[in-house]
Amino acid sequence: MILYCNDDKMKLEKAEKELALLSEKILTKKQKIRKNIVKSFLKNFHNFFKLILQKNENKAIYIAVILSGGIGDVLRQKDAVLSLIALLPVAIVDVYGKTYKSFFSDIKKTRFFFNREIIGCRFVANKYDIVVDYFTSDNVTSGIADLKINNLKNDVLKKFANDFEEIKKEYPYCFNVKNQYSFQQEAIKNNLKFNAVAKLTAGIKDFKKINLALNYRERDITKFGLNTQDKYITFQHGWGGKGYIPRKTCWNTKIWATKNWKKLFENIKKELKNYKIAQVGINSDYIDLVDVNLVGKTSYDDLCSIIKHSSLHIDTDGCCMHIAEALNVKSVILFGPSDARYVSYDNNINVVSGQCRNCYTLRGWDAHCHRELENRNRQPVCMESISPDFVAKTILRYIGEGKQE
Repeated sequence: MILYCNDDKMKLEKAEKELALLSEKILTKKQKIRKNIVKSFLKNFHNFFKLILQKNENKAIYIAVILSGGIGDVLRQKDAVLSLIALLPVAIVDVYGKTYKSFFSDIKKTRFFFNREIIGCRFVANKYDIVVDYFTSDNVTSGIADLKINNLKNDVLKKFANDFEEIKKEYPYCFNVKNQYSFQQEAIKNNLKFNAVAKLTAGIKDFKKINLALNYRERDITKFGLNTQDKYITFQHGWGGKGYIPRKTCWNTKIWATKNWKKLFENIKKELKNYKIAQVGINSDYIDLVDVNLVGKTSYDDLCSIIKHSSLHIDTDGCCMHIAEALNVKSVILFGPSDARYVSYDNNINVVSGQCRNCYTLRGWDAHCHRELENRNRQPVCMESISPDFVAKTILRYIGEGKQE
């Protein structure tokens, strides 16, 4: 569900025209893997040595997956990998993106974990039957994979290659993308969202069924002053691992101002007296109206366990939105620069700016407003135009309808 907050049609029309023009000038810069192979080799000597000596079996299909982005991006890339394994039962997967080892360690078909740089060696890349690259193909904003099929040694690979050619013919705009803004407009017209594109461009024909598979251990949340039987709402004020620290260098255009969070909780706490408010996140500005302050106090396992039992999660576009979706927890998500039509989940209540939005395809979108519509505190007009009163009414309406389960 998408709710538009006080749409101003004249401002939106002007914004869309300006963003379209900017998209032609500010093309997404493709990332390339730095070929710092020596350093990576020393760090991964044991596994790398085994990889070099490994004699690939003819019956097995060897797949390299190069990861990119944050937790949400990687969870969607994992969905594509799981689909590939289901499609190719004899597949063996090596993951390039060692930072995300914990997210993939539950997949039995996974063999080695490497730093991304090692795949920059042509010898290593050519060792695989299939290479699924989420790093060099795109600046991760669209979830596109660069898929390469290196050989057709058996009928299974031949069929996979033929099916992939059919996919490219049916969805040509998903390949050879030069302008992210135009691509995403085309994808939205064809009812394709980020999750679907991540799978479709990895050669998955059945890309519509989404499975965000979290790998975490359930933790006891009573040590945080919460109980699985409690009624509580979680929220995050910040973004990713850097959080939100006022007057510091950490910044992101997706952030909703501290004053707006305070106003929101002033409004809803009057009505939701039986609910606790728990703030989660890392290094974030603390909202003193909350009941439980967990900023910087939880591990990844703790965070997942806390969100799992919450009645509702409130956030901007970020990692916790994806964690909540994977745990089947309803969320209210605030969108400004991110395009809710492309990156949101239908199960959520997605509140969208009514004055300017959807610039996140442009390079540097997360660091500053390209239209220079910021106030003194660097709040871009898209997020600032989302009214705390509107969000409060939306939350109270949802809770009032008894759908908090």
